[in-house]
Amino acid sequence: MRIKAINHVGIRALDRAASERFYAGVLGLKPHPTKTNWLRSEDGHFSIHLMPGTSKSNDGNDETDLARHFALESDDLEGIVDGLLAAGFKPFMANITGAERKTLTDSSDLSFGIGTVFVFDPDNNLLEFVDPTRGIFPDILKQAQ
Repeated sequence: MRIKAINHVGIRALDRAASERFYAGVLGLKPHPTKTNWLRSEDGHFSIHLMPGTSKSNDGNDETDLARHFALESDDLEGIVDGLLAAGFKPFMANITGAERKTLTDSSDLSFGIGTVFVFDPDNNLLEFVDPTRGIFPDILKQAQ
């Protein structure tokens, strides 16, 4: 299992205009040219992903809303899945809205949805594992150039 970096942080944006005013207007992050809900720092990294949220939840249970998460970058998603399964965790993949999910029982097919892997940690924090060469990320990175 190999983690290279933090890729991005997902933020629930119930009022996207207000969130954009804060993250872009106040903090100075720049929107991606085509994925405007991706805001990045001056060095070009995708740092904040504004995601539509369904409600304000303070109970820490976001199993139906994947908006609040952080993403770790890896070039070994199969190793990540194998390690999570061996440790008793339940990794899954999801489509762009999070409404459709595929629970993973092995690492043989990681092509579902957006091509990333999710898991809830022991405290119900949501982690996403991203390989920037897979899923939706190659197109996003190409559009940013």
